[in-house]
Amino acid sequence: MSTRSIRFPDELDAPLAALAEEDRISVNTAVVRAVEDTIARRSQESAIANAADLVFGKRAELFKRLADT
Repeated sequence: MSTRSIRFPDELDAPLAALAEEDRISVNTAVVRAVEDTIARRSQESAIANAADLVFGKRAELFKRLADT
């Protein structure tokens, strides 16, 4: 497991601590979950964008004809 030192703006300290307390987890766990969620969301967004590019690329002529009608 890696150890990192992260600087947070003062205005994030209290909301982060409150979130962790509400979820009954440590601040560290709250930060790890937030990072995991961000990574998962970006991966999903990338997969969706790639799928859309594939569909629109393969069906470009069809979409063009539909737009012209």
